Amino acid sequence: MMPRILLLMTSVLAIGAATLSLQSCGSEPVEAAPPEAATSALVTLPDGSTMGAASGSLTREMADWLASRDGQSETFTFHGFDEDRPKLTSIGLGRAADLATLLRAAPAATIEIAGDEAQISLLAHLLEDRGIASERMKVVPAAGIGTATLTLHRGAPSSLMTAKS
Repeated sequence: MMPRILLLMTSVLAIGAATLSLQSCGSEPVEAAPPEAATSALVTLPDGSTMGAASGSLTREMADWLASRDGQSETFTFHGFDEDRPKLTSIGLGRAADLATLLRAAPAATIEIAGDEAQISLLAHLLEDRGIASERMKVVPAAGIGTATLTLHRGAPSSLMTAKS
């Protein structure tokens, strides 16, 4: 009796598998979705180094402006503080690190940071901890909680030294 039940169940499973495979043969082919455009691209910084910066990001906007040589100063908005507290979000911490990288790559540039005093002081201290001299930063307490206004100034490029014979 038991071998008959096993034979019957095996037959049913085989017929079911064959039916499913025949059904998929008649279906329309499904194409994979095309890949989205790359959201990150390499940017070249003023000192010749490179870094990845997503298109439309604050880092990309600042790097593109530095590369363009348009104007002596430009204003950007820094988002990344934890609401009304002097604390950076994880995204804000990444943006601050990118800002420090950009400023290190453009040694003649200076920055003015305006916003809530406690928040912008935190950002200035973080930049200083990452190697940006306090003389290159100006902290301006102003209205605004949760964001800071960053004004980059190109500064005078250092002159090239030449050898005289």
